[in-house]
Amino acid sequence: MRSLRARRPGAVGRVYDVHGAELIEYAEELLGDRDRAVAAVRSVLLSLRAADAGGDVPPPGELRDWLRGLVRNECQGPVLRIRLQVVLIGIILGAVLAAGVLAALDARERAGQARAPATRISSY
Repeated sequence: MRSLRARRPGAVGRVYDVHGAELIEYAEELLGDRDRAVAAVRSVLLSLRAADAGGDVPPPGELRDWLRGLVRNECQGPVLRIRLQVVLIGIILGAVLAAGVLAALDARERAGQARAPATRISSY
């Protein structure tokens, strides 16, 4: 823990040696894809090297849960972006559909108001 807090070389590798397999398995459960799980765990571990990450390291007894939380957040980011995209697409499609319905109703109303010119029927 001290090595991780002090950002010493090899500290992140040691975290991977101890927790990596479990974290990848957890990420794979969340994502359903091994390659994406490995990438998520790699991203989390690389973030531990950041200058401000050292102060965030919890006490040893909380490390496992803390790492799982970081992995969960990393995995949920793409999922939440996809959900947001689906919601936005739904809103846009709903607006387009509503505009189309309003235009069709307006056209129908105008057609009903337009009268055909009067024609004279001849008695011949």
